[in-house]
Amino acid sequence: MDYDLICSWLGLPPGGWPPDHYRLLGLEPGEGNAEVIEQRVHQRLDCVRRYQMMHPEQATEAMNRLAQAFICLMEPLTKKAYDVTLGVVPPVEPTTTVPQSPRPETLDWLYTQPPVAFPVEPAPVRDSGTAAPFAIPTPPPLPATSVLDYAAAPPPALRLPPPLPPLPLPVEADPAVPPQAIPLAPPPVVVPPSEPVDSVLEAARSGPARRGIATKRALYHRIGRTRHLLRVWTDLGKYISSPKRRLSRSADGPELVRLLDECTVLLKKFPPLLGEAGQPGYLVLALTQVDTIKIFQSFSPHQREALARDWRAAIKLLTAHRDFLREEVRALRQRPFRQRLFLATWSLIVDQPGTVLFLLALLALNVALWRTYAEALWEKLFTR
Repeated sequence: MDYDLICSWLGLPPGGWPPDHYRLLGLEPGEGNAEVIEQRVHQRLDCVRRYQMMHPEQATEAMNRLAQAFICLMEPLTKKAYDVTLGVVPPVEPTTTVPQSPRPETLDWLYTQPPVAFPVEPAPVRDSGTAAPFAIPTPPPLPATSVLDYAAAPPPALRLPPPLPPLPLPVEADPAVPPQAIPLAPPPVVVPPSEPVDSVLEAARSGPARRGIATKRALYHRIGRTRHLLRVWTDLGKYISSPKRRLSRSADGPELVRLLDECTVLLKKFPPLLGEAGQPGYLVLALTQVDTIKIFQSFSPHQREALARDWRAAIKLLTAHRDFLREEVRALRQRPFRQRLFLATWSLIVDQPGTVLFLLALLALNVALWRTYAEALWEKLFTR
């Protein structure tokens, strides 16, 4: 299996298959935003599905790897373990906890002191030699400072807190003086989240889309071709936009083939924005390279859905490019003549360098011939 082909689809360096999950998705190692991970997985799957018809084995391998990366990175425990294996997160060392002794309560000493053993006097022995039935213990003598001494002692002096300052008397408001407004804090500035960049809309305004439209004539010609292509592509959606629609070989087959051939002819003089590998419309135009009716009828519901998404992406690109051309027409009408002349010259140099070189060579030849003729004329007139 050619793994370098998969790397070229996903923009990865060749020879490094299988990559880790972060390089496979084009993310920084340790990325933890679940929304970013899910969005990147869907983008990669859409990119791989464009090649599923022409390269089924490589596309299946790439989609399996993307599914594994999605399952691993969306689960926090498996992601943490995977980051440890990559060295992104250091392994967690087990920490030993030292048991702390419970904090002694206020009256714990009362229950932890050993009990006081009172001396017990021996029971008196009667004449008959038998002990008395009851032995009364003798309590120990009280200490020198008894409870009565504590009761007779004067109570300690209480320390009162300092007195509070007197409250200010209320002042009557003057009706002639307006009350001062209390300045409020400014509300926090809420920064809206940045929207993800749509690659289809960016392609409709990219550098290849701007080439060849520096003059008014070229701009109007591009608008006409874009409208024609958009109309044909819309008619093509009658058979492709609905995945559940069945195609009849006798009734719908010839019309579908005719529309695909017409789109191919129109794209020959159109900027390289549509129908190339990795671009919108690639799956639709790939039907022209095979038996269209037979292959179309053998598609599974999943493949029909991918075909419909590819058709919708192409419609979106053509509509955005048409709107961009209309903006360029309005901007071109407001530019002065010098700026339009400069843009037309620069466009000729960039878009058609062969024509510019041919004109320069023709100019150099004319200069050389004129110089030779001028030298011969000079000799005839002034050397006699």
